[in-house]
Formats: sequence, structure tokens, C-alpha cells
Amino acid sequence: MNSQNQRRIKVEDEEALPPKKWIRGVNLGGWLLAEQFITPYLFAVNSCHVQGDFCWYPGQIGAPKDNDNWCHPEKCRAVQKFVQEDGNADYHPKSATPYLGYPMDEMSLGQTFDRKDIARKYMERHWDTFLTKQNLIDLQEAGITHLRVPMGFWIRDNIQDGEPWIGGGWPYFVRMVKWCREIGGLEVWADLHGAPGSQNGFDNSGYLLEPHTCKGWSDRPENVARTVEVLADIVHAIVDEDMGDIVTGVGLLNEPMLDCDQDVLRQYYNEGLEIVRNLMGKDTSVFVGDLFQSWRFNDGFWEDEPNTFLDTHQYHVFFEMGRAFTPRQHIAYLCRHNSQEVTACCYGDAPNNTIPNVNGMQKIVGEWTGAYDQLPTAVAPYIMEVIGETGVAPQLNRTLSRARMHFLETFVKAQMVVYEAKHDVVSHGWFFWNFHMEGGAYAEWDFLRGVKEGWMPKLPPPTVASEDLFGTCLDIYNQTNNDYSAIIDEYPDPSELDWTKNQGWEATDDFVLSDPSAPERLYGPVKPRHRHPLPWLFIMVVIATGLWFSYRRQRAMRRQDYETLK
Repeated sequence: MNSQNQRRIKVEDEEALPPKKWIRGVNLGGWLLAEQFITPYLFAVNSCHVQGDFCWYPGQIGAPKDNDNWCHPEKCRAVQKFVQEDGNADYHPKSATPYLGYPMDEMSLGQTFDRKDIARKYMERHWDTFLTKQNLIDLQEAGITHLRVPMGFWIRDNIQDGEPWIGGGWPYFVRMVKWCREIGGLEVWADLHGAPGSQNGFDNSGYLLEPHTCKGWSDRPENVARTVEVLADIVHAIVDEDMGDIVTGVGLLNEPMLDCDQDVLRQYYNEGLEIVRNLMGKDTSVFVGDLFQSWRFNDGFWEDEPNTFLDTHQYHVFFEMGRAFTPRQHIAYLCRHNSQEVTACCYGDAPNNTIPNVNGMQKIVGEWTGAYDQLPTAVAPYIMEVIGETGVAPQLNRTLSRARMHFLETFVKAQMVVYEAKHDVVSHGWFFWNFHMEGGAYAEWDFLRGVKEGWMPKLPPPTVASEDLFGTCLDIYNQTNNDYSAIIDEYPDPSELDWTKNQGWEATDDFVLSDPSAPERLYGPVKPRHRHPLPWLFIMVVIATGLWFSYRRQRAMRRQDYETLK
């Protein structure tokens, strides 16, 4: 058998492959690269914080039980963004002047502090308390095998003059790796989430840009070159500090946007792979973002590179139609649409997709969650506004109904089954987003809360597929309680959305849309027929009249050659 035949094994021959060991992980999001919706209190910077008085907010993760230094709104005024007369932004304590709100990303978070030493101490408190060794123990006991750790390019102080980034997070990463070694059973995949110039313009890259774009990275060679240097420095540090036994994976770039220059991106991926292979060896996993279009990589890319993964992210909460789904529609969408996304790469016979590159690049679902009807970017401004006014986050103690938790369990199980894609060979598992959250507003994103409340199922051993324990996706669909009103609470209200702007993709599969329990869709980019029936009725009458006259004329023409029989 030649090397070509050895590399490609048909899907129907999957039983001939060695047993798969599933990756079942969580993301340590909001820790070494902060995100406002994960830790709203961290971004609620006040006048006490910027002066070095690090008071705590009620319910803030990490606050000591015996704490007596609380942030009182009368004393500690919100430090928020203002627009100056020249159009530039500035940060200072809130007054009667109109403001744009708290910092939204790590760049603006750094800009709120005049003194970098105070900013660093402020972040050190967060890095020290947001993730604990007990969190890792709880994750390992719940069956988690891997930890995906987002980090920005500034984590090892690669910061140029005038940049607002707050360095100093690396020692906490090293400590976390040490804890994992002591606990056992946990592997770490370091992920470069934020590149110079931003590869996507998302807040989780450190820069929140409008519009979201990759151009600040891929169109600027100096930023790409700097990213290569950052990656090499991180990998060197992993090796130099003897972390290779625990850090078994490296992510080269998270969620590059669709408008990335393809040649630049792939060249960077190749350079990054070479760095990891030269320093850490061929057994280290390397994963890369799929541009939100996995099929683009179905062209032989890395087909001969073992231990490489194409990272795809699957969410139902980021498009309006999905937030309005009935419970069964969510499961149907998983069975039909998400399953296709997960298995869209990587094959040697695209587009037939029957011969996977079993010794080359495979698939991994690097992010997914339990949230399905509450858009976090819509909820966050309200939360931050209330913190600024009262000093306490709203929905801090939000509880989930029994019906909602029951569906969450169903939804989570179905996603585990689909993202493992037992019968399609190419997928190797998943990472849930996120390991925990601050407050109750985003409870559905909180893995450890799900374990505590029972809607996060106990995971099977790594060699057992979730499908073997939970059933197929269709099995789960047939068992799903479809009580819409008890489970679905869509936010924001679609009637308040700007439908001249894109509100996400549209589902078109009949299996998804045929649910008779689905509520009538009244909103969309085009006004639906049922809202304005009279114009359509008039058009139909005109068309029918025209067709009738055409029919009569054709009959008359046919009768010219003969007389009608009596």
C-alpha cells in the first residue's frame, strides 16, 4: 500500500481506525484576555481603582469573604468614556456630561489608567483570583480533559511605547500549568486570541472595531511579522520553562475574519506550524481558525501534517432567527446544519467529502455554549449602565427555571453528540465556552454552574463517544420538550432591531422550519407577506386575470381550424 492510500481511509472503513480519544474541554475565557460580558465588574473601573484603592463590588468573583472594602457609588465614581470637542475619546470620572460607557476591551481598559503600575496591579488582582486551583479540580472531576487558554499578544510584555496594553499575565499562566500537573488529567492548549492590529475587530482580540475586520492585521506586514515574533516567544517560553508535558497544544490565531488576505493568513499559519514543530516537536497539537468557512480549507491544506486541527466555532445565540427557534428547532438545526459545518473539512476528495485526511488536519469545535436566546452584546450595555448607577450588577442572582434547565441539558447533550461527529472521523471533540461567568445574567455560558445545577451532564470516558451515552441527535430531537413559552425568552426584542443591518444568517432547511409550534415570524430584512396582505392580493388578482385572458385567447386560436361540435 502506498503512502497516498495509507493517508486516506474511506469513512465507511472507520472501524479499521484505532480507537479515538475524544477531546472534551472548556475555555478559560475572560482570564488572561479579559472580556466585558464575562467579568463586567472588572470593566466597571471607578475613581478608587485608578488611584490604587482596589475596592470590590458585591458578588464580584474573587472578593474575599471577609472583605470590608466595597465600592460605594458615592465615593467611587464610574470612570467612563467621554467624547472631547476634537472628537477624540478620554476617560475620567463620570459627571453630568454625556458618556459612551465603560471600557469595552483590553485596549480601552488600559486607557482608563494614567499610571501603568496601578493598572498592572489592578489586573494582577484579577489574574490571581478569577481562576483558582479548585476550579481546575472541579473541571477535572466533571470529566474535562483539555483547557483552551486565550491570551493576547501582550501577555509577555511585547508592548511598544505609547500602547495601553497591560502586561504581566504570563506568570499566572505558568502557575495554572503547575496546578494542572499537580491535579493530573488536564492538558492545556494555549491560544493566541489577540494579534497586533486585530485579526477580527472583536473585543476578544483586545480591540473592538467597527466594522469587524482583519485588515488591521493582514494588510499590515509589520503586524504580521510582530505576531510571528510573539508566537515564537510564547513557544520558546513554554519549552524553556519545561511546560511541554502539560501544554500539548498551541493555537496560532483565533477567529480571523473573512476579509483576511488568504495568502498572508496561510503563510502565517505555515510559519507558525514550523515554529511549534521546531521547538516542541511533532506530537504537539497545532490548531488554527477556519475563517468561519471550514470548506475553504478542503483543498489539501496540511493534509500531510499530523496533530493539526481546523478550529470551528458554533453558536445559536448570535443570529436573530436562531434566538427565536423553538426547542425542537434548535435541536433540528444542530442535526442538519451544525453537523454539516463540523464535517465540512478535512478531506482528500472534496466536495464529495468521503475520504478524510486521517493523518493530516482534522476538525475541532473550539467554542460553543449553552446560551440560545439572550444576545450577550445586547445585555451587556444594560448591565454596565446599572453598575455605574447603583454599584451592583443586575441579574446578579438570576435563577433558571426547571423547564429552562431541562432544555439546557438537552441542548448541551445534542451539541456534544454533533460536535464529536462519531461516524464522520474528522472531528476530535470540543471546548465549551466558558468555564465560569461572573453573575447570573449569562448563566447558560457557565460550565461549572451547569455542573452544580445538573444541566451539564456527566461526561463519558474519553474513549466513549457522547452518542453512545446520550443517543443520536435525532433521538434527542424526538425526546425534546417543545414548550416554547416556558423555555424561550428572546432578547433583544426583534421588533426593536434595525433590520436594515444584518441580523445574522437565515435557516432554510425544511426539517428545521417545519415545526408547527414555531411562532409566526413578524420581523426580518424584508417585510413579510402576512403583515401587508392587500398589495399582494391585488398583484395576485392581476396575474390571475392576465392568465385567464391568455388562456381564452389560446383556446380561440386553436378553434380557428375547426368548428365547435354541438
